[in-house]
Amino acid sequence: MRVLNANAAGALGEIPVDAAAPQLWLEEPRDEERARRALEEFRAQGAGPPRRCPACGEDNPPAFDLCWKCGAALPG
Repeated sequence: MRVLNANAAGALGEIPVDAAAPQLWLEEPRDEERARRALEEFRAQGAGPPRRCPACGEDNPPAFDLCWKCGAALPG
C-alpha cells in the first residue's frame, strides 16, 4: 500500500483540491481491508465540532491547530 499526496494540502490554491487529496494505492488486493481502516482513521481525525479562534472568532475545522484566517493557536 502506498500513500500519495500525504503532504500536498500545503499546496492548495496552487494546485486543484482533487490533486492535493491524499490517496491510497493498493499494490496487493489483500491490502484492501487495511486501506479501508486507514481511511476511517484519517476521516475520524477531522470529526467533531468546529474550533473557534480566540483571537478573531472564526470557526475552524476540528483538525486545525492554527486558525486558517489569522494564524492564532487554537485551544486544545
